[in-house]
Amino acid sequence: MNIIPFNAARSRLRSFRPVAPPPALGIAVSEASRSRAEDAAEDRMRMRQNLAAMIAIAAILVLGSWLIDSLRYYSRLQTCLEAGHRNCLPFEAKYQPSPYRG
Repeated sequence: MNIIPFNAARSRLRSFRPVAPPPALGIAVSEASRSRAEDAAEDRMRMRQNLAAMIAIAAILVLGSWLIDSLRYYSRLQTCLEAGHRNCLPFEAKYQPSPYRG
């Protein structure tokens, strides 16, 4: 019967050279390498994107509130008509005559 010690088996599986990070990770990018013009252009682009997103969100909120209000109005109108009422559309008179004629 042959007995193989685990230490000898592990030493055969190990690689002989140490593991090192790739050389690209060792190079530090200095802050001076980026030009200020690139930073300013990037900031302007980001501000435009933020403004466009805010405008889109505001438009969605306005259109959504208008849609909900319209659906609520038409739902009440339909319920009134289904009930058989005749005065479902209120008459909004700009000029209301005075009850006193004198």
